Amino acid sequence: MSRHSKAIRRPQTILFITVVLGLFFASFYISHREPPLVRIGEIKPGMNFSKVRVQGVLESNARRMGDGSVLYMIVDETGALPVFLNHVPEGKLPTAGCAISATGQLGMDANKLASMRVHGSAQIKVLKKPDPITVSGRISKLWTPPPDSRAPHRIILDRPEGSLEVVHWFTPKRQPAVGDRVKAKGVLGFYKGRMQLKVREAADIRLQSER
Repeated sequence: MSRHSKAIRRPQTILFITVVLGLFFASFYISHREPPLVRIGEIKPGMNFSKVRVQGVLESNARRMGDGSVLYMIVDETGALPVFLNHVPEGKLPTAGCAISATGQLGMDANKLASMRVHGSAQIKVLKKPDPITVSGRISKLWTPPPDSRAPHRIILDRPEGSLEVVHWFTPKRQPAVGDRVKAKGVLGFYKGRMQLKVREAADIRLQSER
C-alpha cells in the first residue's frame, strides 16, 4: 500500500472513530439522564409508554399486591397515580403521608386511566426534603384559631384541579377574605386523611389582583 493511500485512510479512520464515540456518548446520555418531572393531572393518553418522573405524597400505606408487586398511590396537587413496583423492596414499606419520587413507564388502560410501572426499587425514593410547590385558587373557606391555640390557620382554595386545604402557623399582615384569589407556596402533606399544603413563611401566601 502506498504512503498516499495510508495518508488518506488515516483521517477517514479517525473520523469514523469520532462519529462512533459521539453516537455512543449521546446514547449513554439519553439513557441515563433523569426523565422529565410531570404533574399527575397533566398526564395524557398520548404519553402512553413514556418514561417520566412524578413527585407527591402517599395517599395510603404502600402495600403488597397478589402478583408480587407493590402499590404506591401517589398524589400531587393535580391528581392521583397508582405506581406499581415489580418486586417487594428490602426494608419497611413507606406509610401514608411520606413524600415520594417515582420514575417509571406510563401505561393506559381501556378507560384511558393512567398508571406507572417501575422496574427497580432505586427508582422510588422517599424524599427527606420534598420540593415546595406553588398553587393558585380562590378562597372558599377560612378558619382562624382562637388566641393561644397551637392549631394552624386553615384556608380552603377552590381550583380547577379540586379544592385544597392550605395551613399555616403565622398571623398574616393582611388577613385574606373569602372570595380572594391567592397564590400559596408550600409542601404537600397528609393529616387525618386530608391532603394539605403546609406554608411556613408569610411571604409565601400572596393575594392575586383580578384582571
